[in-house]
Amino acid sequence: MCGRPWHHAGKKGGKALKIYLYEGRNDVYLDVCLPCGAGGGRGGDLARTAGRPLPAVLICPGGGYRVVGSTEAGPVSDKFADAGYAAFILHYTVGDGASFGAEGFAGFAPAADLAAALRLLHENAGGYGIDAREIVLVGFSAGGHLCAAYCFADAPIPERLLPKALVLSYPMGGGEDSGGMGKAQPDYDVGRMPYAKDPAVKNLPVFLWHAKDDAVVPFEVSARLDAKLAREGITHTFLAYEHGIHARPFFDPDWFSRALDWLAGLK
Repeated sequence: MCGRPWHHAGKKGGKALKIYLYEGRNDVYLDVCLPCGAGGGRGGDLARTAGRPLPAVLICPGGGYRVVGSTEAGPVSDKFADAGYAAFILHYTVGDGASFGAEGFAGFAPAADLAAALRLLHENAGGYGIDAREIVLVGFSAGGHLCAAYCFADAPIPERLLPKALVLSYPMGGGEDSGGMGKAQPDYDVGRMPYAKDPAVKNLPVFLWHAKDDAVVPFEVSARLDAKLAREGITHTFLAYEHGIHARPFFDPDWFSRALDWLAGLK
């Protein structure tokens, strides 16, 4: 962690902040979007509203591990901020640095970035004005693959911190369903991967949605994950839509209102 101060990232009409995860790297960072009226308090508080800590979402956009896509970043964080969440967008390692190596997922750079981001939010929850018990991971396409693999892969990730819940939008798969970096990623299909030994995984609720006519990531990836979660007895909701456009999450905004209701109903 670098401890460099956040700075304004230029969002119009509201507070937008940037927090770097590593010293000397400007490509891995968090963009922060806060509800209106939050933040700016004394002592470095980012997100206090009437003295009450806010729930938070950590958003991992898609982009096939080639880029961090913009359509699943700002538009999504704005929606969550409007709903009262402190929204953090993770700009994780992409391109050649995001390839799977001999160590597999345990040595996967984006996974290390996600772990670092979660650790940062937990360690600084008080200063950021968020409730560390109310952090939700939200992933799209490759970002959905990253979130699911981080939580469910049976890999030795040091100090694995689990979120309160997982919201997955048309998550990318592996093997023939890869959709990322133009090469197969066997053993990392989110619908086939083994589960972590941590018993807490069994209590991690999952909200999952996918359009049947998704032209980039096959619907079957989420259908297999739905079946896997059911077999494992993990609480989850799966919404299957007839039509959608990949990387255009609000083509049908129904999923978002239903996800908010689902999150509100969690204990």
